[in-house]
Amino acid sequence: MHEGLPVENAGSVPLCLFVEPYGEDFWLEPGEAVTVSAVSDGSNVQFAVTVAAELVSVWLFENGDPDRVVSESQVLDASGTPLECGHQRYDRRIPGPFLRRTVKPDESPDISV
Repeated sequence: MHEGLPVENAGSVPLCLFVEPYGEDFWLEPGEAVTVSAVSDGSNVQFAVTVAAELVSVWLFENGDPDRVVSESQVLDASGTPLECGHQRYDRRIPGPFLRRTVKPDESPDISV
């Protein structure tokens, strides 16, 4: 098995995991855990993680070099089975304020308050 980055949704709402550079999305239910890893065993992969409300974005870099993006990655469930892009997406909306709306708004909400 490849070494990787464990990601667990310890929250109470679905969590969107984006794996870059292709923006693949994986939706984790509360309590669900996955591992993000490179497909190749030979590279020294380092991870860059960005976290926002209900969203985690992960980039993989060879030797931590931002010019050497690892493009072949996988997301594995707790049993080690690879998951497909769109895992549990259903008809979910963009994470954050949009997730709680029944219909995606025409424009972004005013968050300057």
